[in-house]
Amino acid sequence: MIGESLPLLLLLPSIIAALGTQVICYDHKRMLTLIERLNGTVDEQLSLAASTWGKLRADYPRDVAKIDELDETMQRVMCNKDKNITLSQQLQGHLMREHIREHLETINTTALFRQALEAPEHELGKWQLAIGRHSQRFHCLFKPEQLQQIIGSVLKRLYSLQESNKLAALLYQLYLTDSRANESFRLMVYSELLLYERYKSGGQKSTHFDNYMAKMWQSLQLEEPYTSLDQGLKQRLVDAIIDLLGYL
Repeated sequence: MIGESLPLLLLLPSIIAALGTQVICYDHKRMLTLIERLNGTVDEQLSLAASTWGKLRADYPRDVAKIDELDETMQRVMCNKDKNITLSQQLQGHLMREHIREHLETINTTALFRQALEAPEHELGKWQLAIGRHSQRFHCLFKPEQLQQIIGSVLKRLYSLQESNKLAALLYQLYLTDSRANESFRLMVYSELLLYERYKSGGQKSTHFDNYMAKMWQSLQLEEPYTSLDQGLKQRLVDAIIDLLGYL
């Protein structure tokens, strides 16, 4: 056991210097090299990668280039045929890479919606098409629960009462009328409900937004994929309709 841990112990000063603190500058390239070329066990490589991911989340959460590089390094580590990687280690590496990709997607999706919200009104159609294309990619890469988490993070970052109508119109573009109609409809309804619930929790009223959402709730019930919604989502939608009956 002591012999197996020795390579990592010998490298500790280098690892500490590479990871850095709030005082010592973080050497990202050096840390990636340590992860990939460490002459130790896969568990030690995964431990270093987890520490690096924690450092990036804490100090460089919007540095897409650094996060991308960590993901690429992890891919090479996990695909190294010279290492006897166990099923447990594969799962650990896969989960870490999933978290990294979710984080990157949150950054990208937030940037897309922010650009759309800041665009002039006459360009709204262009951005609605862009979000529709993004939704197609979305559904190819992520599971429904991951998509819900990403959209939840995006709404936390972008919500404002002033832009709520425009944001609702953009979220509707997540709905795809193709082979992914049911799953994309569920995500769109989930997203619109999150937006509405965030609006309600703010305590400020907007007649314009209430009227807009009342008409939307009514129209969603007429869509063919409505029957595919689970009971919990349907109940939340019914509750929202009851809230706004006066606008129907």
